[in-house]
Formats: sequence, C-alpha cells, structure tokens
Amino acid sequence: MTSKPSDFFPSRLAGNPGQGASFEMSYRNSERSWSETVDLSALLRETLAARGHQGRLARDGWIVLSDGLWLLPQILSLSVESADRANSSTTIEVAHARLLPGGTFEFQHSAGDDATDTLARGFDLWAQVDLVVYQDALHKEPAHCTSMEMNWQEGRARRVLFGPVAHRVARPDAEVGEAEEAHAFCPCCLFTNTWDAFKPQIESDAVHGVRLYAARDAQGVVQADCRVDGEDWPAGAEALRAYAARWPDRGLEFRKQYVVIQSPPQAVLAQQEQIFPRGVPS
Repeated sequence: MTSKPSDFFPSRLAGNPGQGASFEMSYRNSERSWSETVDLSALLRETLAARGHQGRLARDGWIVLSDGLWLLPQILSLSVESADRANSSTTIEVAHARLLPGGTFEFQHSAGDDATDTLARGFDLWAQVDLVVYQDALHKEPAHCTSMEMNWQEGRARRVLFGPVAHRVARPDAEVGEAEEAHAFCPCCLFTNTWDAFKPQIESDAVHGVRLYAARDAQGVVQADCRVDGEDWPAGAEALRAYAARWPDRGLEFRKQYVVIQSPPQAVLAQQEQIFPRGVPS
C-alpha cells in the first residue's frame, strides 16, 4: 500500500553507491589553502529550473518537483584534471508516493570545463533523457515519449515509455545493404530488438526504469551497458551486444536511451497527485 502524498518521504536505496548530496572540495595556491562545500541538491534544482522544472529543497538533500517526483543527487567521483578539464560521476534517485514509492536510481557520467560545469552537464543531460520519461509515466497521455501498450485477454495491461535517444554515428549517409537494418532507427528499436531480455519486467506489475546503451566502433567491436532500476542487467547487455553486431557499418556509432515499463493504471493514480497545486514554494 502506497503512502498518502502528504505524509510520504522517500528512503534512500541501500543499493545506491552515491556518497552524499554535498561534499567538500579543497583548494591551494601559493598564498593559502581553503575548502568549499559543493551542494548537489542546489545545483540540480538550479539546472532543472533552467529547463522549466520547478521544485523545492526538502530535508536530507531531497528535491520535490511540482508533479510529486522526489529527486536525490549524490556524488560518486569528481576529478579536476586541469584548469579547463573535469570529469564527474553522480547518481540521481527518483521516488514518487504513488508511482514509485520504493524509488530507483541511475548514474550520470559527464565531462566539463570545471567541477561545477561537469556536474551541471550531467544533471542537464539526465533532465533531457531520463526525467521526462518519469514525468510522462505520471500521465495517461505522454507528452515527451513514444509509447507502446500491451494488453492481455484477462484484462492485464503494460505500457513501455521510450525516452529520447542519444544517437551518434560517424557516417550517417553510408549505404545500407538489404541484409542489414530493415528500417531506419526509431525510438522503439533498442527495446524491441532486445525484447526477450526484459520479459521479467514486462510480466511483473511493478514500475521499472531501464537504461539501454549500445555501441559499435569503426572496427566492428561492440559493447553494451544495461541496468534495470539502477542495477546491472547482464541479459539486457548481452542482447544489446547482439543487436549492435547487426548494425550496418557506418563507423563509430552509439545509441543510448532510458525506458520505463509500467501498468497504465499507475499513471492514472499518479496523475491525481499534485504536491503544490497552487505553485511551488521556494
């Protein structure tokens, strides 16, 4: 049984390797040394606001958006390699009183000009590719994602929401032979070509977030990464590698996407919840 929106507060996931929503950075020059606190929650909130997603800071680092989604950013690693190069890895945990009371999480890996820039870039890409899928999962009619519904004779139904695809290819105009991909790549392809690997999630009644990533280099070597609810899913990675091996030779290519599998009634229930019906407090 899910909590009422008014008394819901998420619990941090034990499987999330994140190390906290704030941390200290130490600096030193010829004259002095000092440290500064990096507040990931404030940075995520600022990054989301720039894309029109309003929310407020709650306790313990959580952010609550106006649609009832709870977000918790945490640091994994940060490396400042030079005056204009930095790399970061973070996690963002997502929860919702009715849609996802148990929560889930996903990783963000990014590079930027400095510490703040790399962290903000990772958060911004997450907002574009992952967050919009959960926002659509709250509604009966998706606004950002392509969707696919499955219905069984006994009345059971499941829905798959296909988030925006990050797709890069070195030679997009290369000719494709008849034995290669039968049609142009679409938002459904990563999932529908690896369908069997996700039967447990399709056949369950829970909400699942799925990260799909596949790549093929100029020599035809393939690699893939797949996680379900933040945890490695080897069957998915194996299926993605097999799929990428069938891609036409167009040089270096990668495809990355976030997918949510749910039951349509979950969206209707979640749509009834508005945390801030009269606006978002600061």
